[in-house]
Amino acid sequence: MLWAGAAGAGEQQDRELYPPGFEVAVEQGLLFLQAQQKPGGSFEAAGPPAAMAGLAVLAFLANGHTPDVGRYGLTVRNALDYLLNLNPDGGYWGRDGGRMYGHCIVTLALSQAYGTETDPAQRARIKKALGAASRVIIAAQSVGKDDAHIGGWRYEPGSTDSDMSVTAWCVHALAGCRNAGMDIPQERFESAATFIMRCWREKQRGFAYLPTDEPSPGMTGAALACLRMAGASRSFDAAAAGRLVLERPVRDDARYQYSSLYWTTLAAHFVGQPLWPAVWKGNRDYLLSRQRRDDGSWPASRNEVDGQGKAGRFFPTAMAVLTLSVPSQILPVYRK
Repeated sequence: MLWAGAAGAGEQQDRELYPPGFEVAVEQGLLFLQAQQKPGGSFEAAGPPAAMAGLAVLAFLANGHTPDVGRYGLTVRNALDYLLNLNPDGGYWGRDGGRMYGHCIVTLALSQAYGTETDPAQRARIKKALGAASRVIIAAQSVGKDDAHIGGWRYEPGSTDSDMSVTAWCVHALAGCRNAGMDIPQERFESAATFIMRCWREKQRGFAYLPTDEPSPGMTGAALACLRMAGASRSFDAAAAGRLVLERPVRDDARYQYSSLYWTTLAAHFVGQPLWPAVWKGNRDYLLSRQRRDDGSWPASRNEVDGQGKAGRFFPTAMAVLTLSVPSQILPVYRK
């Protein structure tokens, strides 16, 4: 039982974090993901194949399931082999339609798998892949951009503008690479933080997708989480900034619902009081209420059309499991 705590106060804390049925819900989500794996290690999913495999690897690792060990060991091994065997030119995993989003998800997955790998040859493959992948991210940040977009990222390695959403995944991936021992210059995180702060809207007390946009809970969560992961030297009242997340919880009408639930949960985890208790309980209970009882998956967002059956529920399920796994801090990138 991954959520078993110490006696006394520890048990009370666990009950507050993880209500009855929580562990079963996560396990059912993992079983759904496992059932979608194809013989070659990829997954039957509506989305870029590499990115979907990366999300699956993260979901399993976030619950303590490592390559070759236990119920999901072969699933994780096959997914990692699938990703490594792609061996993309120039180390860029986004050519299947995932673009920089997909590239960063795969990079993050490999970075978190690196420390769990016991096979020396496989560790060497992952390390080589991470080196190439991180260079793609760093080079994309270095592309010439106008002043408003310097420091961030967008959809393609050669993009000359930036947005908060792609930037968040790039920072997440670079932080994971740093966890894995890769040499990621701190200046890269500082530059990213400079772009993130350009997306801050002082009047509304939140972060926006673009420097000229209105703020949203999802982008505010992404910004707060990434500022913490980056370890950037910014004097900033994160708890005050997080009020937008408390005042506008991510629910049925939210765009990019599952990504927003993930980022707001991760931000609250890093910021702590006063965000954490309310955001965790609200997001957790909402996700648990949305899970399908027939197969353990999560449905597409209610403002999206889910016409792809189980394949269309793969991304929501992977993101839901990841969101519910944040407080366990099994992934190095989640540790405070």
